Amino acid sequence: MKHISRRRFAIIAGAVPLGLRGATPLTAEAVVQRIKMQLGGDWPATGPDGFKAGDPSRVVKGLTTTAMATMDLLKQSVRANTNLILTYEPTFYSRADAATGDDPVVKAKREFIEKNGLVVFRLRDHWQARKENDMVTGLANALGWSRAIGNNIYEISPATAEATVASIRSKLNLRGGLRVVGDRNATIRRVLVFPGSMAPATMWQRYSEVDMIVAGEVREWENTHYAADIFTAGEKCALVTTGRVVSEDPGMRACAYWINNIVKELPVMWRGVGDPYWRPS
Repeated sequence: MKHISRRRFAIIAGAVPLGLRGATPLTAEAVVQRIKMQLGGDWPATGPDGFKAGDPSRVVKGLTTTAMATMDLLKQSVRANTNLILTYEPTFYSRADAATGDDPVVKAKREFIEKNGLVVFRLRDHWQARKENDMVTGLANALGWSRAIGNNIYEISPATAEATVASIRSKLNLRGGLRVVGDRNATIRRVLVFPGSMAPATMWQRYSEVDMIVAGEVREWENTHYAADIFTAGEKCALVTTGRVVSEDPGMRACAYWINNIVKELPVMWRGVGDPYWRPS
């Protein structure tokens, strides 16, 4: 190592930002504890939220929020030097992240996480429970809708269903995952926004309140054909599904903004997963 004089050392030391002097590196466990304190509530070991892969004692270099920790997302995080990933959906293809390690895809994913020093924490129930309803407002904001009139309903500038869907496709950068049922010429003024998976009871009860429902996903035999029968009966309503993870991406972007105010020592970024489907020519 090259000899450094006391004077030179003092100059270098003086160039270090004040906020970094004597700062203790944050581990993944320490970052998560801050988040837990802010969100409050109980965090049972049997709940979906918690560490899913990697060593919680690892020092965090940066943090990524995402709707789902896909392999592509993990690779992007490695390139960006952000080794703590907060994901809304499971990492290992089941609600409890309990997919067997004998599966070659699961095994390869776990090995990639370990090899690259990543730590994955699932943040779903506690983020969804916030009274601010960030998952809904995040999706609505991404679509350019701000006139909320309560209970997930937004008033939008009147347009045909076809024009409204074209706007949704453009703003969410959708490809083959977008599906629509209903009258393409119907005028849309009120929209129900429902990121994630929409249950039949919710959809059936609320169809009469709006001109269009925009959901992440539904069960085809329960909800899609219910919407199709409404259309056949002459009702001017439409059902739009964007894909579950796509509908949750904007809510996790809001999560990144929120965490940035809690963990100011670290770079915090959001990465969207996007529409995985391709549209045949």
